[in-house]
Amino acid sequence: MSVDIDGVMQANQKRLLNGISLLLDEAEQLLPLLPPSALALPSSTYTRHLVYADELGRYSAMLLVWHPGQQSPVHGHRTWCTYKVLQGQLKEHHYKWNAEARRAEKCGEILRQAGDVVSAPAGLADIHQLVNQSAEVAVSLHIYGVDSQRISTHVNYLMPNA
Repeated sequence: MSVDIDGVMQANQKRLLNGISLLLDEAEQLLPLLPPSALALPSSTYTRHLVYADELGRYSAMLLVWHPGQQSPVHGHRTWCTYKVLQGQLKEHHYKWNAEARRAEKCGEILRQAGDVVSAPAGLADIHQLVNQSAEVAVSLHIYGVDSQRISTHVNYLMPNA
């Protein structure tokens, strides 16, 4: 009897992400945790603000502030991620990994509105880029399956793209 370990782990990861998505109904209540300057003063890139770190290091929650024109790099994830747009809107560009060319290639896009929740497993199956193309500040809540001390190094796989 052989067991498809990858299949079992991916199915469990999808169940976990679906469960987390259901818990985000009242996430807008976290907006007052942002310092007022985060919304008023644009920085050169989007900013991350830690709002919760699991004491066992299993996950961390961050509010990301996106001023007009700011964007993430094209990336996949080293860990699972769930995000919810709390304010404004974000355009999400989708990419597929081309192993032969060794780069991510754009394959679609969708406009995420306040209230939209998205989950992505670890790996290269959900490569994307988030962009605030509007004239208003956008805020999103991101929950990553990583300890808060490793947010800057263990979340994103940065991708070369065409």
